[in-house]
Amino acid sequence: MKTKHTTQPALRNLRILTGLFSVAALAFVALFAAANATTRGEAVRTAGVTRRAFMRVTPQGVIQSQSAHSGNSQLPPAGPRMVERRMLGPLGNTVWHYDDTTAIADGVSIDANNVWGAWLLSGARLTIHAITGNGTPAWAFSSFGSGNSGVAAAKGADRSGFMESNAAGNDFRQHGFRSSSNGTPDWSFPYPVSDPNLPASSRKVATSRDGSIIAAVVSDSVTQNSTLYVFDANTGAVTLMWTDPLRMDGVALTDNGSMALVTQDNRATLVDTSSGNIVFSVTGSGAGSIFYPISGEWAASISTCMHSTARPITG
Repeated sequence: MKTKHTTQPALRNLRILTGLFSVAALAFVALFAAANATTRGEAVRTAGVTRRAFMRVTPQGVIQSQSAHSGNSQLPPAGPRMVERRMLGPLGNTVWHYDDTTAIADGVSIDANNVWGAWLLSGARLTIHAITGNGTPAWAFSSFGSGNSGVAAAKGADRSGFMESNAAGNDFRQHGFRSSSNGTPDWSFPYPVSDPNLPASSRKVATSRDGSIIAAVVSDSVTQNSTLYVFDANTGAVTLMWTDPLRMDGVALTDNGSMALVTQDNRATLVDTSSGNIVFSVTGSGAGSIFYPISGEWAASISTCMHSTARPITG
């Protein structure tokens, strides 16, 4: 007679009971967590507390403000409570500030005594502010009243170059100013070319440190060429025109204006402003929207990828 084996069915029943117990335990934990979360949520809603935080930029620094408001009807209607905490103070002392209600600031340039501002869109114009003043413009100038503009002042002389284009982008003009010009240009030059897609800006005009040379770049929407213009800063006479099919986005000058570093997309081209000869041309990293600076003694090209080339120059 065969003997029955009961060990395997017993083990199978034990595994089934263990699995059912684990499922029941997990279900209990889930129900407890949900009940606890609901209790906390109801407590917060019962308190009716609303908290908001926002940042404000002021002449005194960057301020973080927190507003706490309670909706509990038992509390007196004192309104929201505001708590402010300074996050970042100003670096140095704020001498003055100037707010414009309509125009947008495009650029600023500082000489030894004045701050020159270029404004765009509605109310586009040039303004000049004394550094030791209270921020009120000494005078302003605009040919169009709207559009785009750019300014560059000499660091070591009383001379400023101002470029402007109208709202339609089909009229570009160059002007020369001193602080004593009182809103009337010392000279003006209407550019024979224009491109509505590449309006005037502070990157497209430069003034040498000694105030002898003003340079600017303008594009032609018809030929798709760009031209570097070099002016005698005192008379407005055009001393050089250099045209190239590669778009020109910006220009910088050496201290005496003998060299101009022209930004052409991601290429930097150093031009002799007396002869128009190309001293050198270097392609930087990146794909455009790069503006190369230059110092008085060195020509330096710097791209957004920190690729740089520096070469000494004479003059």
